[in-house]
Amino acid sequence: MSHLETTEHGADVCVIGGGMSGICAAIAAARNGASVVLVNDRPVLGGNASEEIRMWICGAFGANMRETGIIEEIELENIYRNPHKNYSQWSALLFDVVRREPGIELLLNASVLDAEVDPPADAATGGTIRSVTAWQLTTQRFHRISASMFVDCSGDSILAPLTGAEYRRGRESVEEFDESHAVEVADGKTMGMSCLIQVRETRSAQRFIPPWFAHRYERDDIGPGRDLDHRRTNFWWLESGGEGDTIRDTETVRDDLLSIATGVWDFLKRHADEFDTRNWQLEWLGFLPGKRESRRYVGDHTITQADVEAGGPFADVIAYAGWSMDNHPPGGFYEPGEPTVFHPAPSPWGIPYRSIYSRNVANLLFAGRNISATHIALSSSRVMRTCAVIGQAAGTAAAIATRCRLTPREVGRERIDELQQRLLGDDAYLPAVVRRPTAVTKRARIVASNAGARYTVGRARSVYPDDVVVFAGGLRAGQRTSIEWIHSDYVADPEALRNGVDRTVDEADNGYWCAPGDTIEYRLDASPGEDDSQSPPRCLRIRFDSNLSRHYEDHRMKYHYPLDDPGTPVAETLVREFTVEVRAAGRWDTIAEVVDNRLRYVRVDLPDTPMEAVRLTPRATWGAPLVHLFTLDLE
Repeated sequence: MSHLETTEHGADVCVIGGGMSGICAAIAAARNGASVVLVNDRPVLGGNASEEIRMWICGAFGANMRETGIIEEIELENIYRNPHKNYSQWSALLFDVVRREPGIELLLNASVLDAEVDPPADAATGGTIRSVTAWQLTTQRFHRISASMFVDCSGDSILAPLTGAEYRRGRESVEEFDESHAVEVADGKTMGMSCLIQVRETRSAQRFIPPWFAHRYERDDIGPGRDLDHRRTNFWWLESGGEGDTIRDTETVRDDLLSIATGVWDFLKRHADEFDTRNWQLEWLGFLPGKRESRRYVGDHTITQADVEAGGPFADVIAYAGWSMDNHPPGGFYEPGEPTVFHPAPSPWGIPYRSIYSRNVANLLFAGRNISATHIALSSSRVMRTCAVIGQAAGTAAAIATRCRLTPREVGRERIDELQQRLLGDDAYLPAVVRRPTAVTKRARIVASNAGARYTVGRARSVYPDDVVVFAGGLRAGQRTSIEWIHSDYVADPEALRNGVDRTVDEADNGYWCAPGDTIEYRLDASPGEDDSQSPPRCLRIRFDSNLSRHYEDHRMKYHYPLDDPGTPVAETLVREFTVEVRAAGRWDTIAEVVDNRLRYVRVDLPDTPMEAVRLTPRATWGAPLVHLFTLDLE
């Protein structure tokens, strides 16, 4: 028995892991009414995107395919606050968005090392986690967290060995799931991990003295496909460890990665004229490896290559991916061939709810690179913007499960429609699932000051190469698409604001266009429906256009720091200034006047009094000549 102090915590939901999936899971659970404890084993949040690792946040390819919801909220705020992509400011932002969220208790520097599990009541339900215990390095004490639901976003699936939850590790054989991209014979190998480097330009020549542990390389020592242009690469290919155990061997692999990373930079500096590195210095060297793969939980469904290529048209879709099947060989840097194979995948393809909860532990969900998928399917779903939207789904499901006293599996059987509609209402996107506008929105009469006005508007669309891969079901591969902007005539019709589709999809704009200063109004003078309450709406939900086709290279965090960097501007299509008014007893009163909006999804609380109408006036954008809206919804 330890002589050190143990602090007890109780919550509805315990989220383990503070990467992008864990952050989104915790916020989603809290916003849906659950009390949350978020446990992170590092001093900063962000996981692979944190200032300790600095991997890009990537997601789906193609026009209008950027992931929305909580991850878009965070990234838009970062562009506004941190246009030059300073990592200390990024850490502060992530800390801010978690700490300011009511209902979340945050434990940093706390590593989960034990769990209490009640045995299963019957074979159908599985064991139930009662609590987990974490050791906090900074305070030298234990924290025991009791909860109804647990969401493992740790990446390495720490609750698998602690609870007996089923998991997979390594590569499946071709025969097991009939995957053409799989290896002939199953093995325990995985994709490796990386320690990255970042460089900064200066106004004078900079010397680099390699440390004693740096490897010395010449050009023939660096294999094909490893981009050596420091202006174009974040050196993701500095990779190793996939041939061993990416958990047990992490410390040994880290040492090797530091030798590789400093050796590569030494090579570039020794050939400064060829690679234009004379005035560049090593700004940062990562000492915490970023992992791509380790344990993967087993859920009620295991996603396979066939699911990916079919687009995953699952009835229980709760998220989507759209990255290629980006399958790194276990040898990493030491692989003599290419450092990855980009097997084609459609964008988007749907992720089912049955793949984000455990099939043998009753109250365990998971999100991130540890969902229930084969090695090949994981290679598409593992990127962080995808992980984030899975996290939002897991946190929302955990909140529903807690409120309704259901297991995650029962949520899927009894409440999947509620889960999907909550996700859509919170600005997630689910392919082929339409958000149902509220009864009061459908009942109200919508009036726009510019109805019938004509404009020429721009719309992004994906352009596919001539040799695009077309899958058996007719879907096309997404990773080699480019984006072009086309212009077309548009006649203003505010009905688009309640069609339940909150982004442009293929050829359908799904939006409403107007000029700054125009108004859109809901008049609440219709008779209530039989199933509707007489009470006034509580809030107005607005979805602006944040340009979901903006190129991720312009909006991701930095990987190199050139002189005189202009910074990244807020998406010009966003509405910057707007007012919301309510009419009661024939008089309009302004209830919200926003002058510096940078969010796509905005909720405006309405007064708890009878009202006759609600009016939105978008007054200015961040630069676009016209206003583009996707949703105006009363709740």
